[in-house]
Amino acid sequence: MGAPTVVVYDPITTLRWNYDVERDTLAARGVDLVLPADLDAARKALPKADVVVASGRLPREELDLMTRCCGILCYSVGMDGVDTARAAELGIEVTNVPDYCTEEVSDQAIALLMAVQRALVPMASAAAAGQWEVRELPEFYMIRRVRGQRIGVVGLGRIGTRVAEKAHGLGMTVVAYDPYRTEAPFPLVPLNDLLDESDAVVLCAALTADSRHVLDAAAIERLRPDAVVVNVARGGLIDEEALAAALKAGRLRGAGLDVREVEPPPVPDPLSGLTNVVLTQHVGATSVEAFADMHTLSAARIIDLLDRHGRLREAS
Repeated sequence: MGAPTVVVYDPITTLRWNYDVERDTLAARGVDLVLPADLDAARKALPKADVVVASGRLPREELDLMTRCCGILCYSVGMDGVDTARAAELGIEVTNVPDYCTEEVSDQAIALLMAVQRALVPMASAAAAGQWEVRELPEFYMIRRVRGQRIGVVGLGRIGTRVAEKAHGLGMTVVAYDPYRTEAPFPLVPLNDLLDESDAVVLCAALTADSRHVLDAAAIERLRPDAVVVNVARGGLIDEEALAAALKAGRLRGAGLDVREVEPPPVPDPLSGLTNVVLTQHVGATSVEAFADMHTLSAARIIDLLDRHGRLREAS
């Protein structure tokens, strides 16, 4: 039997990225790393793969080509790009890299929350235009103190927990909704109670069939008129048309979104150009430190997959 093979189905080419750390780590354990040049090359390599790395979506039909595969590594925190049910039917384990950007994404959530509550974007835009007298701007009279506010965190995993801890450190009262937990370091409440009573709602949940549009028109209708919505998880958690309608009608104070249901968003974008909305380009997981951690942690996850499935050779 030849060396175990790891195939990166969709190597990252849209930013300055290389796989030198992964290649060197795997080579030290006798494992080959394959970076296909295009989709055709990737599909030809899949039948030989012991592990497949997926940076984005791995189409369901590709799973049937992975006749040797023991595991799929989602090169991210989220695993919604893989049909995990079909993978389970084929006996393929699906895992992710959950630890590489916990600090970054939770920082992004707090930054977006603060940006909305402090009206940072309209104030900064006015300053950039040379407008120093801002007392006539409506946003000037909407700036709020964060301390003492109630924040509701939807999804209390690693990232959600850090958001809650950081919000608590700012003097906010924290409640959370997570249907998968019965105990937590912060009070767990029903979703409707969280929506009814929170000054800010931060979405940190995984995107599943059950959580898609967890913030739909009916849920948004429950929110306080001065509530803020922040999403740093997956865009599909929000019905964006309903959110845009509520924001334009003055039904909500504002929103801070790092993720969108379609990325990049459609043109025209119903959420673009609103002064009470802060949009970023799915950059919450980004930092120099997070990039370094992604390389080392993903290599370790691959080695673990191969080891547990008996695909590694004995070290000489």
